[in-house]
Amino acid sequence: MKHKFDTKTFGLIVGMALLGAIWAAYNLISTGGVRSEAELRPLVWAYFATPCALFLGWVIARRVEVWRAAGICFCVYFFTPFVAARIESLVLSSEQAAANGHSMFFWTMISLHLVVAVGLATWRALSGPVQPAEAAEPAMPGGSAGLRPQEE
Repeated sequence: MKHKFDTKTFGLIVGMALLGAIWAAYNLISTGGVRSEAELRPLVWAYFATPCALFLGWVIARRVEVWRAAGICFCVYFFTPFVAARIESLVLSSEQAAANGHSMFFWTMISLHLVVAVGLATWRALSGPVQPAEAAEPAMPGGSAGLRPQEE
């Protein structure tokens, strides 16, 4: 069965993730490249904003998928820094990375968050519209919900 592309779902998920990435980039830029305790809050936002906004966009678009969205967005939040750190370590030496405040790490992480958000939004938009479980499978007469009659 072929589904139409759900532009509403795609737009909400990508739009919210884009807003999160803009907020993350703003906070990262606001540190001016300095990495100290005073800049901890903006650096946390640089790490957290896009997955959080991705989750909110997904829940707004498809409220019935709240647990799927929570699980997947947590995995994005948790595993992306490992990938970004590995990419940074392949490109820069540890001295170079420390000298520039691990700037490449943060920008790679924000970029990866956006790429994953577009992929997830495309996946959910191609899955077709969401129907509540009760509406998806009508009950059979006689109380045998979920059972299909034998084809003759």
